[in-house]
Amino acid sequence: MKNETKSISEIFADALRADDSPFDGNCADRADDPPALTSHYSNALEALTAVAPLGSTVRVVGFDRADIFLRAGYRVVDGDADVTIARGGEREFDAARKTECKKLILAPTRAYAAADSPSYRTKDKAFAVMRLGKKPFAAVFDAKDADKNLASLFGEVVALDLAAFDLTFGAYMRGERADGTTASNIAKLITETTAELKSNEKNRTKAAETLVRAGEKCARIVERTPELLHNSGAAQTAEALRMLYAAEDRPLGMRGETEMLLSAYVTEFYIKSLTTVKTEFPPDNSRRIDSVCEYFGTDVRRACVYATAIYPPMKMRLYEYRRDEFRTEQLRMLYEIKRRHSAAWQVFKRLYPDDGYGLKTLIDKTDIGICLALAPDVFAADTMLSFLKQTGRLEKYIV
Repeated sequence: MKNETKSISEIFADALRADDSPFDGNCADRADDPPALTSHYSNALEALTAVAPLGSTVRVVGFDRADIFLRAGYRVVDGDADVTIARGGEREFDAARKTECKKLILAPTRAYAAADSPSYRTKDKAFAVMRLGKKPFAAVFDAKDADKNLASLFGEVVALDLAAFDLTFGAYMRGERADGTTASNIAKLITETTAELKSNEKNRTKAAETLVRAGEKCARIVERTPELLHNSGAAQTAEALRMLYAAEDRPLGMRGETEMLLSAYVTEFYIKSLTTVKTEFPPDNSRRIDSVCEYFGTDVRRACVYATAIYPPMKMRLYEYRRDEFRTEQLRMLYEIKRRHSAAWQVFKRLYPDDGYGLKTLIDKTDIGICLALAPDVFAADTMLSFLKQTGRLEKYIV
């Protein structure tokens, strides 16, 4: 009788878990114990020599050439290795974690916030998912190797602001104490980075140095609070937008750019939702699953798995009470984020050679509504946007 009461989503989730473990355990059998804190270095060779003796086998991911490691006395291999070193962003980091190795080194040219964390984002077909994998022994922060799209790097830093709010919101809803220190550290970092970039926005060398230093600080913040990584309504909406554009074979900018643009919309939507509370009908998950399949070209099996379950009435009433109880604190945080974002936006635009002219067409505004509405069902995160789905506030954007 118990199985008969399971929802379709639960049945599909059980089937998928039988095939796909949410834990990426690569390297676990052979790995040395990872450090409490990932060590930081300014170039890849320095990091490698610090964590592995000469003669060790090394697999490189994302490097144009491997001769720098060969000349230093290491053996470069294509398969299992003593050390895997990956240069790039989350895609390269994901590939590196799938190699059997003892130690992992990440050399980000973007996605700096993920450089120290065992948590990382990968894909299950069209859907983005968070995994728990091997913690890096070392991370490389080389200003000379930063991605040329400096605006996207800045967007990744600013994106942590809304993630900190959503982390706080989730704590309020669960009845836990909110971590104000993390939010304060992020706010301070964004304010200082914005001010420093404002005086160097056309000096690309100095701007890159500023952004890599900020990225290194982001990595430390996320290392201590890994649940912060991609935990925002903007990150969820960005994933929905990525899926939509992929389904329609349209190009999309880098993640930092996308989340920077969407953060403004999501922050304003949060403020409006807290100042004009309305009672709506509960969400219709069947309709939402159909919409995810229609707009994003996904298969129904995975759409059922990733659709967030509807809260039971008692839990929903408690969450609505807590939302109202902590409304003042939430609005204060959001208005402060809006102010910092407004200042950062001016600098963000000037980091482009065209001073942001191309941003007018980077995202089609007509796509934002459907992506905002379906975001909680394409990327799981404990955010205010996921809560707003439960209130029914997102249903009117599904057309």
